[in-house]
Amino acid sequence: MAFSRVRKFSFCYNQYMYSRLDDHEDQHFEELLRYGITALKGGDRAQARRWLTKATLISLSDARPWLWLSGTTDDPAEQRDYLEKAVAADPSNASARRGLVMLSEKLDKSRLVPEGASVEPRRPTAPEEAQAKIFACPKCGGHLQFDIEKGDLACPYCGYLQVTEKKLAADTAEQPIDFVLPTTRAHRWAEAQQRLSCEHCGAVTLLPAGQRADHCPYCGSNRLVNSAESGELVDPQVIALLKVSEKAAQGQVRKWLMKGMFAPDDLVAKVSQVKLRPAYYPFWTFDGILEISWNCEVNEGTSKAPRWVPHSGIEFDLFDDILVPGLRSMSVEEMSDIEPFNLKEVVEFSPEFLAGWIALSYDLPLSDATLKAREKVITRLRRSLVSKVEPGREKRNLTSGGGKWSGLTFKYVLLPLWVGTYLYRGGEYRLLVNGQTGKVGGKKPRDRFKIWMMAVVFLLAVIFVAVIAYLLWLRTTGTALGG
Repeated sequence: MAFSRVRKFSFCYNQYMYSRLDDHEDQHFEELLRYGITALKGGDRAQARRWLTKATLISLSDARPWLWLSGTTDDPAEQRDYLEKAVAADPSNASARRGLVMLSEKLDKSRLVPEGASVEPRRPTAPEEAQAKIFACPKCGGHLQFDIEKGDLACPYCGYLQVTEKKLAADTAEQPIDFVLPTTRAHRWAEAQQRLSCEHCGAVTLLPAGQRADHCPYCGSNRLVNSAESGELVDPQVIALLKVSEKAAQGQVRKWLMKGMFAPDDLVAKVSQVKLRPAYYPFWTFDGILEISWNCEVNEGTSKAPRWVPHSGIEFDLFDDILVPGLRSMSVEEMSDIEPFNLKEVVEFSPEFLAGWIALSYDLPLSDATLKAREKVITRLRRSLVSKVEPGREKRNLTSGGGKWSGLTFKYVLLPLWVGTYLYRGGEYRLLVNGQTGKVGGKKPRDRFKIWMMAVVFLLAVIFVAVIAYLLWLRTTGTALGG
């Protein structure tokens, strides 16, 4: 027994000394890092390199000393080596990854310019296929349009069909956010399109060359004006092809108008036909991993004699295709009515898919969309903590810490929608149709008489239950007194 106590004491003492050593090393590492950063900011690169190099020998998994070492030299090769080591030490370090991307771009450009030559700054031009390209029919010269039923480019005049290649790209098109946010836009397709801005809702419509639009596809207004060019547009990576024809969309709308407990009985008769406007709408999707810490107290005793013990842990959420509308004016409620979209059926974007169709440009940039996606994911995970943490056990004072994000990727996707408005008794109502599935959502008038009658029925039901409960109580009380 005495020997076991000695062994236990020895083990605890060793663990204590190891922790003290770890604390000492951590403190020494932070001091070296601080000295190195201070020397670098003071202009003493040589001293900064000595301090930071010593720091790398203490902690191999910390990217910070490698990141600061990249600032101690002007040699691009050495800078790249330091940044690559920083990324290897911590792949989630956004600053290291961003610096590596920007350095790679700088090196790529320098290889194209002879040493000593001067370069005049100029605006990048659009690729040849994106410069006012018109899809002309080789038989009759008419404009080819993408036929949603045939799934290819078709001539509406002579029937000529041109096969369009479609590559599924649900996962292959995803891009790391850190590689895109600080760099220039990847493509120039969006820059080559005509831009029409709606004076009513502010939506910007992108039109291929030779194509016209008289109304805003989002709100239906005819107040369209030429929009100033924007040099910050990102090209879509993927597109979900429109599968629901106008006839099918109208049929789905009619069925939707007939549904609803409080819908007016004459709604379908009064609304003969809804004018639907098709377009491809901008959306962002996000994938990644969220790690969140939690703390709570768990009852390890009984309900009569509780013994509350502190518990803590970490929960993960591997989220996939978190959808964020690229238009600020699109509400969450509006989109939730027509979701989900088949985001695993998206194909690699090509201008051919928009021949004869129009698309809208986003006004919610990627940086803002990322924040909305993070808010959606962390809210969802925190709501589920009650059921995920210590399931089946009594707990209290459950709290969660800040989230740690990793592996964040995104896609800019165009999704097809039919959007329309209809009039009923002087009121205007808006609806949307999912262009992939035909699911309808939107606002619908409500019959006040039906609502009033339902309220009366509910009130009578409550009164009836209360009377029955009272009579049963009187009967039970009378039996007890009589007994």
